[in-house]
This record gives sequence, C-alpha cells and structure tokens, in this order.
Amino acid sequence: MITIAQTTAPDDSSSFIDKFTGTFRQMFENLIDGIPDIFLGIVILVIGFIIASILKKVIVKILEGIKFNEMLDKAGIGQVFTKVGVKEGVSALLGKIIFWVVMLFIIKNAADKMGVGDISNIVNSLISFLPKVIMATVIMLVGFMIADMIRNAVYSALDNLGLEYAKALSGIIFGFVFVIVLTVALSQLEIDTELLKDSVKIILLSLGLGLAICLGLGLKRLANQIVSGVYARDIFKVGTIIEYEGEEAKVAGVGPVTTKLMRLDGGFIIVPNDQLISKEVRGKSAE
Repeated sequence: MITIAQTTAPDDSSSFIDKFTGTFRQMFENLIDGIPDIFLGIVILVIGFIIASILKKVIVKILEGIKFNEMLDKAGIGQVFTKVGVKEGVSALLGKIIFWVVMLFIIKNAADKMGVGDISNIVNSLISFLPKVIMATVIMLVGFMIADMIRNAVYSALDNLGLEYAKALSGIIFGFVFVIVLTVALSQLEIDTELLKDSVKIILLSLGLGLAICLGLGLKRLANQIVSGVYARDIFKVGTIIEYEGEEAKVAGVGPVTTKLMRLDGGFIIVPNDQLISKEVRGKSAE
C-alpha cells in the first residue's frame, strides 16, 4: 500500500506580518533602552545652557566693571569694531563668543550620550575649525586697523596739499590694503585665494599703466600745476601783495591748480600756479 505524504506550503502572509511586527518591536525596544541616554542628553543640554548663560553674564559684568570698552576706545580699537558693525560693544561680543564656544562642547557631549554620532562629528569638526576662525578674525581686525590708519594718513597728507581728490584716493588705497588683508585671512581658513590674488594683480597693473599714460600724455600739464601749487602755497601766503602783469593784486587763495588774485578794483584774476613759480614775481608779505 502506497501512502502519499502531503506537504503544507508556508504561509507567506504570516511570515510578512511576523517580520513587520518584529521590526517595530525592535524599534520600540531600542527606543525604550535609549530613553535614559536621551533624557541624560537633554539634561546635559539644559544644564549646559544655564551654565553658558551665567558664564556669559559674569564675563560681560567683569569686562564692564573694568571699563573694557572705554579702554579699547582710548586705544583706538573700539572704533574699528564699530566700523565693522559691532554696535553692542566688545564686551557683549566676547560674552556671546564664549557662550557659543561653551555650547559647542555641551552639544557634542549631549550628542555622544544620545548616541547621535553624526551631530557629534559635525560639532567636533566645528571645534577643530575654531582656532583657524579665531586667527582669521584677528588678522582681519588688525588688518582693518592698519588699513584705516594708512587711509587717514594718506588723506591728511593729501588734504594738507590742497588736493580735492584726497578722500577718493585714500579710499582706494584703503580698499587695496584691505583686499590684501582679506587674502591672508582667507588663506588661514584654507580657502583658495589664487583667483583673488590674480584679480588684484590685474587691477593694480591696469591702474598703474593707466596712471602712467595719463600723467605722460593728457595730465602732464595738470601734474605740473599741482607740483607748482605745493611751492606756491609756501611762498605766496593769503594776503600777500604781488605785482602781476603790471598790476598789484592780493593773493586770495592758492588751489591745487590755480591761484586766485584779488584786484584793487574788486575784481579777481585766476593765474595758473606754474606761472607764479616760473616767472619773476614782485610783491610784499602779508601784513
């Protein structure tokens, strides 16, 4: 007698349900197991935030107590921060910086406790990058101070010569110095600055070539007038009586290019500066 065995095929639907419920069961168990770490991470964040806030206030109070802002203003450094947009004062700025530095370490520790490795790695990269950012910031601030000092010195020198374009030229010089400082600061952040360097070189060469052509061709006489004005300003003070083309006149003012003479009848004469220097002029000093 032959017996035929019957085999039962596995129920695919029940196997799928078991996998589905098993997945959610595992997720729920992991969540339950991770609750203490999540709670501990939240506690670290809250306590760390409180500590960072208190530390920020204490530092600001100490700096205000020693009148740190006033000290920087007297040294001429406070004006630099004001020009770059720091309106609350350096004390408040330092307090915020210290607050966020402390918070970065707190966030990293909290992420480690929670087991969130991605956040911890990102914060760790930011912490490693902080020294470069601080160095670049210091370079920018010092460079801004130097560029501003050069601008003021150039403006004062040109303004004393009576040049009307003193402010524009000093501003251009400030811009070039600051671009050089910016290039050095960006290099500290490991940012490629070759394009910026090449652009500065091209602009400098173009301006130098254009200035040489202008002075050599179209502005030759103007340059001569400006140089003559420097000498004329020292020789012919305001109020000096001189004889020009057989007529006495009083010097009313010496400009960069021309000199204004007031005639005895109330009229005036505009004389190119080079004529006062190259020709024989008679007169008497101002009373």
